[in-house]
Amino acid sequence: MAKQNQIKELSKLNGENFENIFNVYQETDGMYYYNLLQTIAFPLNLPENFFTLYNVSHGDTWPLISFKNYNTPNLWWIILFANNIHDATKIAKPGTTLSIPKIEVVKEVLAEISKS
Repeated sequence: MAKQNQIKELSKLNGENFENIFNVYQETDGMYYYNLLQTIAFPLNLPENFFTLYNVSHGDTWPLISFKNYNTPNLWWIILFANNIHDATKIAKPGTTLSIPKIEVVKEVLAEISKS
């Protein structure tokens, strides 16, 4: 069984993609699969100055909120982790205030993930 960094046929995903938090393995029959049992923990006790506040508007989706805050739709999952939201299929109601990690914090999280 090969880990993701040993699989030559599987192209590397953009560093912002949620899938990068999971190791990808290849079975002997050539099929790939994610190890979904791996988890990451986003520290919930960070100082307030690590975040900005965002009020959810009508029509917002997680990728749109990510785009509005980070100029990319791919970092939606960090917003969910930072707000202890477990169901990405349900958007926050308009008027909900979310804590959005500042880009400096996000860069550190992405760097740590790439090390693992």
